[in-house]
Amino acid sequence: KNPDKLKIGDTIGKELLIDYKNPQPVVFVSFYPEEADDYEKLKKSLQKLRLNDSALQFEPDYNEMLGRGFKTGFLGKFHFEITTERLDREFKIKTVQSFPSVAYQVKKDNKIFIVTNAQQIPLDYDSIAEPIIKAAIITPAAYLGKILQLKDFFRVFSVETKIFGERMIVEFVMPLADFFANFDDQLKSVSEGFASFSYEQIGYQKSDLVKLEILIANEVMPGLSRIVAKERAETVGRQVVEKLKELLPRQQFVQALQASANGRIVARENIPALKKDVTGYLYGGDRTRKMKLWKKQQRGKKRLKEIGRVDIPADVYRKLI
Repeated sequence: KNPDKLKIGDTIGKELLIDYKNPQPVVFVSFYPEEADDYEKLKKSLQKLRLNDSALQFEPDYNEMLGRGFKTGFLGKFHFEITTERLDREFKIKTVQSFPSVAYQVKKDNKIFIVTNAQQIPLDYDSIAEPIIKAAIITPAAYLGKILQLKDFFRVFSVETKIFGERMIVEFVMPLADFFANFDDQLKSVSEGFASFSYEQIGYQKSDLVKLEILIANEVMPGLSRIVAKERAETVGRQVVEKLKELLPRQQFVQALQASANGRIVARENIPALKKDVTGYLYGGDRTRKMKLWKKQQRGKKRLKEIGRVDIPADVYRKLI
């Protein structure tokens, strides 16, 4: 009656397997149903998937813009892609996913705890360590140069190349978070699909990371916060605010879009206020009448700017992701 009592694949016996370890998720993505009424259907679908996938872990989650959903843990990107496809094909559920996140080790007051969400990072901490993978690419020699150029866009370390018959093997180390930042898509593109990729997680490494926050009208939007490398904070922040400028509807007041990292604004865009012709009904007469109406309009927009609040529509959030 309660499938959470046992894990499919467990064997009941007299002796325990000493060296057995439960699979631990390394990638975390939140799923939200496109239709809010499908929340219970999504919950039952995930429960059914876990009947033959004991590595799948999920717990209730809430997003200010998308409503109720489930924070789900996966063993890797392939595991995540399979689960997403099964939800669509087998259960006919359309979902919106959050930005993928990995499990970071945050050290504070000589204590280490795991953080999977940018909002969980304390204001003051000693250090952050991120999961590191050892990867290998097998590729035709003709694509080697373009593949090596990927290290200009991703944090790739300890690169070694070896000859493997008529092909080349490229071995390197990189953060798991960078792999999820479309590394495999870029690899397919530069190699025209001829390169194969494999990786394994080898541990954690201290890195210079920051919490990137997005502010709209001076208000932090928690659902858009992310953990990024310090050297990429400005680039990522600029991409987000420029995209928001395209997607957000205009208001009666100027909307300031800002990206903040470590308390410093790294990118900013403004959405201009809607224009309303408050003097359109006036015809002729003294210009001072128009000046009074324009000044009154300016004061109103100034008040709106101070108290105005912007809510990101769900469809804008989906397009942004």
